[in-house]
Amino acid sequence: MLADARAIAHNAGVDLLSRIRIVLVEPQGPLNVGSVARAMANFGLRDLVLVKGVSTAHPQAKDMASGAQELLASARQVPDLESALAGCTFVLGTTGKPRQRLPTLRPPEAAERVLDEAVTGQVAIIFGREDHGLTGDELRVAHAVMAIPTAPECRSLNLAQATLLLAWEIFDTALRTGRTGRMQVSHSETGRCIDHEVRVRLQEELLLMMRTVGITNDGNVLPVTRSIERILALGPMQTRDARLLFSLARRINPGVAGAEPTTLPEGDSLD
Repeated sequence: MLADARAIAHNAGVDLLSRIRIVLVEPQGPLNVGSVARAMANFGLRDLVLVKGVSTAHPQAKDMASGAQELLASARQVPDLESALAGCTFVLGTTGKPRQRLPTLRPPEAAERVLDEAVTGQVAIIFGREDHGLTGDELRVAHAVMAIPTAPECRSLNLAQATLLLAWEIFDTALRTGRTGRMQVSHSETGRCIDHEVRVRLQEELLLMMRTVGITNDGNVLPVTRSIERILALGPMQTRDARLLFSLARRINPGVAGAEPTTLPEGDSLD
């Protein structure tokens, strides 16, 4: 079955699937890690990153990754979420309940959004800890979140189950919507999307500008920061739009004008 799924995935737009990264934040169960690797391999996903947590070399993880040992061996372990999101232009968080300040998608909607965003950039889907999921700070880096409806008498989903469900939804959506064959990565006329590192840099410079012009002070830094986070999380931002905001911030704070983010796509410099 696994070999058949891999063959179908290759014919069903593996270029898109290869742009989807699964991020596990501090997973504690080696059985779950191995099961996640197998679920990913079943449905054509190949990029697995762990933020701390149990080692991918754990014997139980290897046992559960039956048929997906190669994927497990290639998984990366990084020290923090920032490192796990390097190069990503769209981030989908997962949560057990809807969030007021972020679009909350169901799995079919999340699959559509993920595939759409994968056409133009790298996507990260972040799953939280087995016991309490993702923190509020971790969810704030997401552009949207996904919640899986469950029966009220048993709301909690196992980490590997949740990954399997979404991986299948993405795979099935790719098949149903005809996103097959090798796909060209396209760029819109308005420019390419900024990645996570540039988004963080833009937020820092906008906050510095707010303080310079007197909008923020020691008493309102947190709500202003949260507002900027929400604005930047409304959707992936094109480099041309980011360039405008960087220019505004640097006009107010000329001391940082020479510190151009190096992660912008080539040809899309800010100055």
